[in-house]
Amino acid sequence: MRILTKEDILKGKEKRVTIHIPEYDADVIIRPLTDGELTEILASVGGLRLKEDGTVDVTSLDVSKHIEILRLAASKGLVEPKLTVEEVSMMKFGVPEYIGMKVLEISGLVPPEEALKKSK
Repeated sequence: MRILTKEDILKGKEKRVTIHIPEYDADVIIRPLTDGELTEILASVGGLRLKEDGTVDVTSLDVSKHIEILRLAASKGLVEPKLTVEEVSMMKFGVPEYIGMKVLEISGLVPPEEALKKSK
């Protein structure tokens, strides 16, 4: 078994994923969030319950917290275009939430099957 290196750790957020946004008929590039970014997002909304597997129990969130988390995740995870939270909130309805779910999915916070349910 090999030893985890500092390079391995810092390389994690270098992953890039291109996702298609049908509402704009265009692609965006996203990246996973770091542990620090996830902690910052989750702390900003407070009072989150986790499932046994360590993922957030999204069924326990009220709508405003859910939207806030997804907009923050979208803003922090967007590589191209890079947008502030305010700019993300000006996107077409549902797009920030879709991008946010994809960012959380590649960050390991939302299981892929949960993200699939939310994107339908």
